[in-house]
Order: sequence, then structure tokens, then C-alpha cells
Amino acid sequence: MRRIALIAAIALGLMAQAWAATAPRLYEVDVLVFANHLPKLDGNEHWNQEKITHIAGFANALAPSHGLPAGSQLAIARSILARHPHYTILAARSWIQNVIALHKTKPIRITSRQYGRLKGVIRVFQWRLMHVALDLHYTPPGAASGSTPGTVYQLVESRPVALRDTNYFDHPKFGVLVRVVPYKGPVNLPH
Repeated sequence: MRRIALIAAIALGLMAQAWAATAPRLYEVDVLVFANHLPKLDGNEHWNQEKITHIAGFANALAPSHGLPAGSQLAIARSILARHPHYTILAARSWIQNVIALHKTKPIRITSRQYGRLKGVIRVFQWRLMHVALDLHYTPPGAASGSTPGTVYQLVESRPVALRDTNYFDHPKFGVLVRVVPYKGPVNLPH
């Protein structure tokens, strides 16, 4: 009887290890996008509107349903930036995802109409290292007058990011903070 119990325990342990090896690794992704109103950061640069490109994957992107978790580092950063007169929060989102190859991952839609207009996608994927790819358009309020389109600022960047660190993507008119941390919470498995 002890042998059967021991064999059953070993078999269960091996099955658990096999499941853990094949189970997707989940990550929590927190994103904070903010407008920058500090004067003269653009260096009197003239923005060429002809170079603004279409946001690939926007129509089929998934929309995150959660704001930043209370007490997270980006929630703290959000409260600090929100009190500063030179910054305006455009979007603060969080989601859980597995991290796979770029061609298999779905883009996540990031939008805001609270202050100006923010529209774009973010992808988190694995390619040797953890990567974040952004394609965001920001139109400040008052940039459009009448029927003429306003100035659109675009941030397109893809680079490796450090897990558990706050990664900063910079543009003279707006910025993006991204944190990717391993997720250890409950997972609802399909039956």
C-alpha cells in the first residue's frame, strides 16, 4: 500500500512538473502614457506630418480592461505626475498576457480622449529578450482648428526591456512608462 501511494505521489509530482513546463508564462504589463508640457523641449523642431504612418494592427487590437493596480510603481508615478503642472496623464492601463513571438502576439490598443487624443498599440513579445514595441499617435488639444487636421506626434519604437524595471520611451511631447513583471496570481484554466 505504501508503494502504491509513493508511486502515485511521484506520478503526480511528475505530472505537475510537466504541466509547469508547458504552461504559458504569464506577465503583468503596466503602461502609463503622459503628455509633456515643459517649454522648449521640442528644440523648435518642425514636425513633418507627411511622415506619420498608419498604426498597424489597430483595428484588431485588444483593449485592456483594467487600470493600474493600486500600489503598483506606475500607480505611484501616475499620482506624482498628475499633481505636476507640466504633465497630463493620457492613459494608465494594465493587463495580463503570455509573452510569445511577435508574429503570434496580439497588439493591445491604447487610447484616450481626455486631453487631446492618444491612439495606438503596444505589443509585448519574446525575441531572445523581452521586447516592447510601441506605435502611438498623440494630437494635443487645440491642435486641430476647424476642418484642417492638427499636428500629430508619433512615437514608434521597439526595444528590449528589463523585467521588473520601469522602462521609459521618450518623445519631446509625450512619454510612456512600461513595467513588465512575472504574474503569480490565480489563473482560470479552461475545463
